[in-house]
Amino acid sequence: MKKLRAQLALGFVFLLLAFLITIQFRTVTQNSKTQQQTNLRVDELMTDLKKEREKNEVLQKQLSAYENDIAQYREDMEQSSGYSKFLSEQLKRAEISAGMSELVGPGVIVSLSDVNKRKAAEFQNSASTLIHDEDIRRIVNELWSAGAEAISINGSRIITTTSIRCVGPTVLINDKKMAPPYVISAIGNAEQLEAALNLNGGVIDTLRVWEFEISISKSEKITLPKYDGVISHKYAQPVTITDEKGGNKQ
Repeated sequence: MKKLRAQLALGFVFLLLAFLITIQFRTVTQNSKTQQQTNLRVDELMTDLKKEREKNEVLQKQLSAYENDIAQYREDMEQSSGYSKFLSEQLKRAEISAGMSELVGPGVIVSLSDVNKRKAAEFQNSASTLIHDEDIRRIVNELWSAGAEAISINGSRIITTTSIRCVGPTVLINDKKMAPPYVISAIGNAEQLEAALNLNGGVIDTLRVWEFEISISKSEKITLPKYDGVISHKYAQPVTITDEKGGNKQ
């Protein structure tokens, strides 16, 4: 009887061991497949990234060539007729509006930082202690509304196609990852810009309630870089108007 019990117990142990080995094998196999899929996905992403970088390099070379051509055209125009000089001035104004020219002038500089670590520890929600994309957009919009003529963030020029959005713990601006402090420089009437930012109940007033580290300073001379990205239009085209003679004009 005792021998039978021992055999049953031993058989049960072997059965349990076989079951555990099977589970372990399946787990290892599944993990291996998952790792292979992850590695494949990483390889695909790296390939896509390489292709995008190559495209960007080509576009940057094209942009440099266009800038050289424009500089040559401007020089030729300024040395010729009065109408050509007028066109040159129009081109300069267009470049300023598009953010394609480096600018200098008076204005304000706003610096934004997250709540410092000591105070942040007192908050239950850590996300509320961080500067978010929405906070930056509100300040930029306030500056535009107050008459700012040009704006940059951390040295990156803001233009009509600029996007400001959160990506993890950082903010993506002009496809560049940025971290605090966020330094927003704006050219315009310094007194007017500062007054707009310091309105009671305004965007800065609200952020200060949450104890974010914020400073606003006026400056007689702020230099903003030109936009260093590539602007391309694949779908947007100028509207053409058919004249009375059947020709097209823009």
